Amino acid sequence: MLKKRNICEYLPLHVVIPFVASLAIGFVSVKAATVVLRPGLLPSQVRVWQKELPSDIRLEGETLAIDLVSLRDLPVSVKILDMSALEIKGTTLENSSYMGRYLFSDGEIPPFALFATEVEEVLLPSGVTAIGEGAFAETPLKRIVFPASLVSVGARAFYLCDMLEEADLSLCSVTAIPEQGFYGCSSLRNIAFPPCVTSLGKEALMKSGVLKLDLSGVSETGDYACASMDNLEEVTLRAGIRLGEGAFFGDGRLGIMAGMPSGSAPLSLALNGIVELGGEISGEIIGEGAYAGLAAERISLHPSVREVREHAFRNAVNLKTVDVRKLGNAVPGCSPLAFSGVETRNVVLEVAAGEKEVWASAPVWKEFLVSEVSEVSEVTGVDVTIKIRMDSGGVLRINSNHAIDEVTVCRMDGIILAQARPGTQEYVSEPFSGEKIVVRVVSGSVSKVVKLIEGY
Repeated sequence: MLKKRNICEYLPLHVVIPFVASLAIGFVSVKAATVVLRPGLLPSQVRVWQKELPSDIRLEGETLAIDLVSLRDLPVSVKILDMSALEIKGTTLENSSYMGRYLFSDGEIPPFALFATEVEEVLLPSGVTAIGEGAFAETPLKRIVFPASLVSVGARAFYLCDMLEEADLSLCSVTAIPEQGFYGCSSLRNIAFPPCVTSLGKEALMKSGVLKLDLSGVSETGDYACASMDNLEEVTLRAGIRLGEGAFFGDGRLGIMAGMPSGSAPLSLALNGIVELGGEISGEIIGEGAYAGLAAERISLHPSVREVREHAFRNAVNLKTVDVRKLGNAVPGCSPLAFSGVETRNVVLEVAAGEKEVWASAPVWKEFLVSEVSEVSEVTGVDVTIKIRMDSGGVLRINSNHAIDEVTVCRMDGIILAQARPGTQEYVSEPFSGEKIVVRVVSGSVSKVVKLIEGY
């Protein structure tokens, strides 16, 4: 009498596992396949999957880095790729090359390994050290976990991954975000860099959906590195960062910028919503269109500025004050088109005491309302900074990084001329014409008293 045998006994191992997985879930179309690899096996296994059409794949064992190139031929059914238990071994090609390369390292995901596949979730091996150029480009990838072992990411590695929502690289050892590394990742809301990241390549985050960006450790960016980021609202810069051309061009919702770059490359901060710059505008040259469309009401120029080029502040229609006091009498050259679209006759140009005549006779600058500031006083508490100044029109201007609790203005004989409790970080008075005055300001834990003389 013949012994009745289980159908699985007639099937090869690579068929049994997905077959049993299908049985366990009631013959639905979703299948899970687990394969223990050895070097050289993966390409033939991919051909098997092209017939079986699994949705989830788990790879274990050991494979050569070059074998991973075959993953780009995965069937469209594969949505999840778990390589967490896989060991990737380096290899040297002897009779052929791949993209001009013969040597591949341990832990390397080779270039274009999963390019244009339909994979949505990837679990990388814990020993991955490098992600090659275009490795996940143009995929609907939603989730990927970057291991601490990762030290490099290739150009366009996640190019147009428009479903990717988060990229946490904070535990990795990468030092650069490459050219177009996350270009067009429109669903990407959060990205975190490790402290060792010092540069962003050309168009590295261009057209991504990131909301807030911390570049406090980054010393330079490539051209248009963070341009056309429609959702970007806030950015923190390392003091003195070197921005490439158009670095933040067209970030219309960008309203808060902490820190200022060293230098002003063309279009670097053009067409965004910044209402207050985080410091002085510096660099010998303020490039073409560098701050075009700036929404800020006030700007200050650093003593290093020697030239302001065409359209540098084009259509900065909110501009009310340009502070050039620190330049003294070193008037920078200024293109007649530098402030195109701005009614400069309505903009106050604050100059240092004794320098009004120099600026009032200089080309372009003479078209502003040149105002000589008699005195500037600054006091800093533990966390409070107060600035007090009076322009040549007798208008008192007070700024603090905390709410101003109280302002009292007196004549020299003690008679009170004005009192206010602004509750804001800025206070602007009516003119005090031709008088010596004493001003007392209280903000946070700091109280400051100064004497000001209008017209000096």
